[in-house]
Amino acid sequence: MSTIKFQVDGYLENGSPVEEEDIETIIELEYYDELIKLIEDGSNQKAINLVNQNLDAEFIIENISSFENEGFEFLAVNNVSAEFPYIEEIEGVKIPLFKNISASFMLEGPKKIIGLWMTKEGNIYKFNEELFEEWLDENGGDVLQDGCGYNLEGACYDLTGFGSNSCSIDHESIEKAFN
Repeated sequence: MSTIKFQVDGYLENGSPVEEEDIETIIELEYYDELIKLIEDGSNQKAINLVNQNLDAEFIIENISSFENEGFEFLAVNNVSAEFPYIEEIEGVKIPLFKNISASFMLEGPKKIIGLWMTKEGNIYKFNEELFEEWLDENGGDVLQDGCGYNLEGACYDLTGFGSNSCSIDHESIEKAFN
């Protein structure tokens, strides 16, 4: 079976720790006090540098049933980063939060399935967002951002209130791989 590797870009705006265990993980971080102090002192770039060394992300294929059913795989994460740190008290504890967390994920899936998302223009195939969205709806109804997971040394950050969680296929990467 022929497969295609492509990039998916995820973005979390105003995410926060999801579970009580995540808050516990954060306050137990070796550099927790240093991080809080850097943010409180307005040393945002130093805080970001510290966080980016310890920030991770993954694309959870199981959260997108249509991807899981068709044998898609998560290969790697690239360019995970946080921006614009601030502090909020959650359950009486100072928690480092970030206006934005983003990452690029490399996925691999069957060319036959990916072909359903493409339209031919001359001799070149172009990614068609509308065809992709229709395919997702017809094959489970999950949305792409449900696959994105962001964490700071095991403490999961996700959308819990106002903000946005988005994810999109990088058109250039999928078209280059498909053609």
